[in-house]
Parts: sequence; C-alpha cells; structure tokens
Amino acid sequence: MYTLPKDPRVTLIVGELARVMAAYDAILDALPAAAIDAAPEGRWSPVQIIWHLSKVQHWVTRGLEQGAAALPKMATIPPGPSPDRLLASIDRFPIRDRSRKVEAPEGIRPPRGLDLAEERARWQEGRAALLRLLERLGLQLTIVQAAHPMFGPLDGWHFALFVARHEERHLDQLRELLASRG
Repeated sequence: MYTLPKDPRVTLIVGELARVMAAYDAILDALPAAAIDAAPEGRWSPVQIIWHLSKVQHWVTRGLEQGAAALPKMATIPPGPSPDRLLASIDRFPIRDRSRKVEAPEGIRPPRGLDLAEERARWQEGRAALLRLLERLGLQLTIVQAAHPMFGPLDGWHFALFVARHEERHLDQLRELLASRG
C-alpha cells in the first residue's frame, strides 16, 4: 500500500504545538499546589487556563473534522501556503494581542474547583486527537474551511496554527498571573 509522504507543513504545526505545550509543562510541573487554582478576582487560575485550552482545542478539532467531512469526494487541492511562510501567515490575526480583553463565550469559560492532573490529561488526549487528524488530513488542510467567531473563515492550516497562538496568548496570561504573585 502506498502512503503519501508527510507534508512538511504538518511537521511545522506539530512542532509549534509541541513547543508551546513544553513551555506549559515547564511552568505547570514547577507550580506549587497552592497556586494551581488560585487567581485574583476576575482572572483565571492556572488550572482554569488549562481547562479552557482543552475546550478550545476540542472545538478546533471538531471544526476541522466537520470541514473535512463536507469536502467533495474528488476535490482539487491547490498547493496552499508555502512551508517557509506558513508560521508567519497566522500572525496577521491579532491572536496574541493582549492589549484588548476578549471575553470567552459562556461554553468555554472555566469553572472553579478543577483538578490539574485531570485537566492536563484531557488537554494532552485532545492534543493527540488533533495531531492524528492533522496527519490524516495533510494536504486537505488547504481546502478544509472552518469559521472562527472573530477571524472569519480559516483554512485548516490556519485553524491548526490558531491553537498554538491561542495557547501562547494564555501562556502570557499565565506568566503574568504567576509574576503578580511575587
């Protein structure tokens, strides 16, 4: 059986997602137990951030799955973004811009009283599902479309990269929270 070679753009996205998760792992592994669900009023705790990231990642995975299911059986796939420009292409969207507050929709606003180990496991399981989907879709990510509530329709490449940039946004938030604790 012949299998298509791995698309280098998938490799780039997988690397971005791994890089960001490793940054979280370094912080969360060193987090004192008292800080796990602690945050000033109106801010999310570390465990709430992880819960939120897991929910958003699941939403993106589901959106990509639905977009792929809607593709015609014999779709023509244009080349799509070049690997050397792919990572920078998502930066036209102000995902990491924390100068303006973005209120998360009700369904992805975290509750209190969460268990960090459970939420990290859920996030990591969701990451594995997203990575399997990216590998399976490969070139089709060029023609998969999904709607983002702030940025409009995105192709599969940009939707997958959105996950990494969104996580970086909240990584900045987590670092600010921990720095404010002294």
